[in-house]
Amino acid sequence: MSTTDDNTAPESSGKIHFADEAAAALLAGHIDQCNHPDSAGWQLVKQNPSRSVYRGQIDGADVYLKHYHGRSLSHRLRRLLGRSDALREMQFAKYLTANGIETPCPLAGRFDSGIEWLLSHAVAPAEAADQWHERTLRQGSAGKRAIQTYIAAIGTLIGKMHSVGVAHWDLHCGNIMLKTSSAEPQLVLMDLHRMQRRRRLSRRAMAANLAQLFHDRYHFTTRTERLRFLKHYIPASGRGGSLRGWQMLVEDFASRHTKKQYAQRDRRIVGSNRYFTRLKFAAGWRGHVVLASKRQLGGSKAAGLTFTTDQWRKILADPDSLFQGPDVKVIKDSGSSMIVRRKLSIGPHEIDVYIKRPRTKRLAKRFLNIFRPSRPFRAFKLGHQLLARRIATALPLAAIERRTGPFLDDSILIAEAVDAPHLYDFMETWLGNSPKGDLPLTPPQQRQLAQEVLRQLGRMLQHLHDNNFAHRDLKATNIRVRWSPGESPEIVLVDLDGLSMVRFMTARRKFQGLMRLNVSLLQCPIVNHAGQLRMLLGYLRRPGSGRIHFKPYWRLLEEWSARKLNQQIRSRRRRQKAVRRPA
Repeated sequence: MSTTDDNTAPESSGKIHFADEAAAALLAGHIDQCNHPDSAGWQLVKQNPSRSVYRGQIDGADVYLKHYHGRSLSHRLRRLLGRSDALREMQFAKYLTANGIETPCPLAGRFDSGIEWLLSHAVAPAEAADQWHERTLRQGSAGKRAIQTYIAAIGTLIGKMHSVGVAHWDLHCGNIMLKTSSAEPQLVLMDLHRMQRRRRLSRRAMAANLAQLFHDRYHFTTRTERLRFLKHYIPASGRGGSLRGWQMLVEDFASRHTKKQYAQRDRRIVGSNRYFTRLKFAAGWRGHVVLASKRQLGGSKAAGLTFTTDQWRKILADPDSLFQGPDVKVIKDSGSSMIVRRKLSIGPHEIDVYIKRPRTKRLAKRFLNIFRPSRPFRAFKLGHQLLARRIATALPLAAIERRTGPFLDDSILIAEAVDAPHLYDFMETWLGNSPKGDLPLTPPQQRQLAQEVLRQLGRMLQHLHDNNFAHRDLKATNIRVRWSPGESPEIVLVDLDGLSMVRFMTARRKFQGLMRLNVSLLQCPIVNHAGQLRMLLGYLRRPGSGRIHFKPYWRLLEEWSARKLNQQIRSRRRRQKAVRRPA
């Protein structure tokens, strides 16, 4: 898409481009601080490989300074061609402000001699829209009413932006600020360097831009709220068309954008970047470790921490020592694996972790390990793929392996422990009948909690299948339930050995997953037929689906579940006979 700059160029003085004469007067004698904010003691508030953002004060005025230092090929080519992100953002800010769209007020920009920065007035007091949205969701009905008001305001804001021919190609709620000083919605567009301008945006370009916002808020909004956004966006954009037509077009682009984003994040897991890194150790050990996490699901404490490469090297220098120590508790020691639980000190942080060391005895599996990653490597990648898709699981912290040539000798997985009971224990604790009558919840509260947990189980499985994940070991002991009074229950998957990502999710695979989950519920005495049906409806129900004809699914599910139970009984009897057989 081509870009047209605003005809109004900022006033310049030497190498510095000032927004106006007042900005030039304000910055007189402060240019050196802008060139070297670290030396001036300015606060670093955000940093990534392409930009650093500082906050400081000039003559009592709060300002934000954005330094551009991207080293990618595209950034270097743009600089060689004289294209400046700083000056570009400055021009777009002036253009949008002139058209009634509020942006940070720019003061000055520089682009020369390897220095590129933009200085703007601070938007304060304000809060990022994504943080405000997640906080307001927890306020109940009053929060929902406030969200409806701001959905209308954001729809109008984006519609006005598109009506003047501007598309923001980094459009998410983190780049929209809400001023908190006013009771009425006041929104400010941020990070304008990714904007592009045309004389008139096509409908497909507008839908593709909206798809970024829909992807960002998909897990936090309902279908009704997204339709409400479009209802206010369409008249503000000045384009015709029906609400249904726009919904179908935007959802199609959102689906494509989501697949592209997930593929990009999946590639990041096995690389070296700000979130992950690859390490090599003595004796042939190598692996992947976590430096930081972008998602904090499953009540993870480690997700809010930052680790360094040196800290991991110190911990993993002697892999055998991970299984030794006074605080090591052996959870499982069998022919298939050894699992221990312990406190692991990573730098200044102490984290409760599970450490798993798989064992391979069968020759066929040893042969297959030549051509595939080890089980810890697969679990590490799958765990972070689930977290990227907002499916709660135990946070994988590190996966290491040792090979002799192509042959796998040893492998270890370190994952954060999830402090939550598995499904059976949760049901017994919160939904069972206490013999002393001292129930933690009243019967209506128990009924409501049970319904929500079973519904969430079905939705979790639906989310897995929608993202082409198949789980062949979906049982109650591999499902944890995090819940505290006043909050919604969260289903957390652990032990991902049975999980795999498939190219095509067939109907048979989907029903096998439903059957395994239903068998786990059949083995839980507290869950009756109504509870199993609620899980099935949670899996089948989708926005706008209307009345669900569940009976054919229910009959087939009962048949498959009975067959699976008989198979488990026969298998258990064979194992018992093998144990009793004399040597």
